[in-house]
Amino acid sequence: MAAALVLSAAGGRPLQARVVEVQSNQVNIRQGADISTVIADKASKGMIFAWQGAAEGWTQIALANGQAGYIRNDLLRGYDEIVATGSGVRVRQSPSLSGAVLGSVDKGDRLIVLDYRKDWYKVRYGQADGWISADYAKLGPAVDLPAAGAAQAGAASGAGQSGQDGLQSGQVYDFSSVTVGTGTPGGALSGKVITLDPGHGTLAPGKPVDPGAQGINLGIWEKDVNLDIALKLKKILEGMGATVWMTHTGTTALDLNGRAALANQNGSHLFLSIHTNSSENLALNGHSVYFYAPAANVRLKDQREIRRLLASCVQDSLTRSCGRADLGVKENNFVVLRETNCPSILVETAFLSDAQEELMLAQGAFRQRLAEAVAAGIANFFNGTP
Repeated sequence: MAAALVLSAAGGRPLQARVVEVQSNQVNIRQGADISTVIADKASKGMIFAWQGAAEGWTQIALANGQAGYIRNDLLRGYDEIVATGSGVRVRQSPSLSGAVLGSVDKGDRLIVLDYRKDWYKVRYGQADGWISADYAKLGPAVDLPAAGAAQAGAASGAGQSGQDGLQSGQVYDFSSVTVGTGTPGGALSGKVITLDPGHGTLAPGKPVDPGAQGINLGIWEKDVNLDIALKLKKILEGMGATVWMTHTGTTALDLNGRAALANQNGSHLFLSIHTNSSENLALNGHSVYFYAPAANVRLKDQREIRRLLASCVQDSLTRSCGRADLGVKENNFVVLRETNCPSILVETAFLSDAQEELMLAQGAFRQRLAEAVAAGIANFFNGTP
């Protein structure tokens, strides 16, 4: 049986549910997240929908016609895991009895639920995704769906956090690209919640995916390098006991504000945006790490030293472990740093515009070293030893 992963973030409130169940009869499904908007459909008690996004006090679902609908959170219960109700329950590749069998789970096994489609639950099964018939599963413990007017930011830890998310009230984000995994209990980072953001990969409606920079000789794309480093880092951090959220694992509809909102809503202790550098100055090479907490920012000023410490720990580890030039710790008003409540940094690992570093970044062994160095810097930060 594949190990089931728990979706709820340790030490913080869950992001939202991945499926929701209607708790009242004749519930209105509206076209917008406001009671003044047009009623698009009705829902009855016990009906289950896939969670598509959130506005303040509302959950976005997908209607049968593919359009978005909204239901008030006080009329719903949310769930982020299911429990198998039979032995040898098959996990299939597609939501159909004819779907290829990936494996099976036993009675009482708990799995992350990712989606719901016509009496089938999409679940995380090991490192893959599969489908389980709703006839052989029940919803797990209910998770928090904040009511209208409730604070949307999670109870993130760290010095001087204000609990504000800096984002527009009622903003809806598509978190369908988000994944999460819990680490091995008892590790050095047990109880820590970390959000990793592989830079670029945004897929906006009607536009091609944002690939980031491109290497000058091999032509490799930044988004691919960023993602591989982030996935390697995720595995290491989970091995150290951390719960790790990923803003995406390939492409995402999340803009920069949405990526920050994820960390604010899941109770992260740290947020790291992983990037690869590039410059018109082909002589530039090396590593740098950015933070942001100016004295003029009322919400962030009390975090200035802790954010600088995080950046210094990671920068020092990168230069010691991976060589290359030390470009230092820098401060910049990047959206993902400005809008996150928890200590956050943006890591620039090396330059795709440098021929030698592009060649190094193209090698999995070097990307692994980068991931290990960042993980060591994070561990040093939590230990207070830069």
